[in-house]
Amino acid sequence: MRLAAIIPARYGAQRLPGKPLADLLGKPMVVHVCERAAAALGAQNVAVATDDDRIAGAVERAGFRAILTDSSCRNGTERIAQAARDLPADGYLNVQGDEPLIAPQAISALAGLLRGGAEMATLARPLLPDEAARDGVVKVVLNAKGEALYFSRSLIPFPRSPGLQPLAHIGLYGFSAGFLQTFAKLPATQLEETEQLEQLRALWHGHKIQVGVVPYTSIAVDTADDLARVRRELEHEARRTQ
Repeated sequence: MRLAAIIPARYGAQRLPGKPLADLLGKPMVVHVCERAAAALGAQNVAVATDDDRIAGAVERAGFRAILTDSSCRNGTERIAQAARDLPADGYLNVQGDEPLIAPQAISALAGLLRGGAEMATLARPLLPDEAARDGVVKVVLNAKGEALYFSRSLIPFPRSPGLQPLAHIGLYGFSAGFLQTFAKLPATQLEETEQLEQLRALWHGHKIQVGVVPYTSIAVDTADDLARVRRELEHEARRTQ
């Protein structure tokens, strides 16, 4: 089963324009993401989907493939679905271009769910105590089969009694080749618009999302402060490997 990681990257982020090209230890952020995806799946199975020539050029200079997509794509999933037409595979992983600390092991775990037959898959990790009230940390509840029941920016389940470990969602997604195209064409729903969580579209329309629980954490870069935190973490990693 051939799997490909496609990294959506656009230049015009509202809070941090140009962030895919932000310098981190001498390399653009998006290249760090490419390297981590390549460590899991092999460089030949990694591509960046972008509508910006500057991002495409940086990616190609680093030895990775860039696929130019339409600027009309409304979100990363549509961008990936369009890029997939130029990168044949049995399944696709949506690896966020603003998470340069993503663990290759997490990407491998997601790939394992697709190889196990999931049409759509994602990951979760134990929720940290200080994250319960943070709406930027998405929570997820699973059923007995490890499938998502619901995602929310609120704390779920409500801890009326202790015992159940709350889970934080990790923003990696996997799709079978067929379901990627199906999902990209599904109409948006009021539920996803209310929570601002695109994955709720799949649940609303009756599709299953398999969830793997892993111990890995990451940092999504949305602000200059996030970028500084990631830079410090990468510096720590570099010192540990010297």
